[in-house]
Amino acid sequence: MKKKGKRKGLGGLSPEKKKMLKKLIMQKAAEDLRNEAKKKAEEKEKHINDRVEPLKVDGLSQGGLRTLCKELQKKYEQLEADVYDWEFKIREKELEINDLTVKVNDTKGKFMKPVLRKVNKTESKFSKLERKENRDFRGNLKSTGQNKYKLEEEETSKTPDWRNTLKGKEEGGEHGEEES
Repeated sequence: MKKKGKRKGLGGLSPEKKKMLKKLIMQKAAEDLRNEAKKKAEEKEKHINDRVEPLKVDGLSQGGLRTLCKELQKKYEQLEADVYDWEFKIREKELEINDLTVKVNDTKGKFMKPVLRKVNKTESKFSKLERKENRDFRGNLKSTGQNKYKLEEEETSKTPDWRNTLKGKEEGGEHGEEES
């Protein structure tokens, strides 16, 4: 029996078919979004028409129009006050819900994970490079308990001073010239 190879992606579809399938899926999703938005707009319009009566301004005098405007203004103020009250109540309930969830998490010992911020990788790489360049390797070395300048003193005592070697050559050279 032959072993069948693993199928990758969309079951071995050709690139053209994959592209067409993706295009069809995107068109269907866009159509669904348009239909949903249209449905929400119709529901909103229906709700507004149910709650608000159409204005009858035909045949009203100027005084009648003024009283109608005043009534509409009072109704508007009342509705705005109601909106403010509801928003305040919602904010209070949200705070209460948050407090209760924190209390529940505290009692269970589970804590909410903080939202992590995204970090650009290139910035972190550059900062690592800068840190590497700024390291003081001599300062990071472990101390051996010896004087760190002792090595330099030993080296200077072992190596002869270059002036002494030059003096020795000059003295030998001068005596050689006088002898000849």
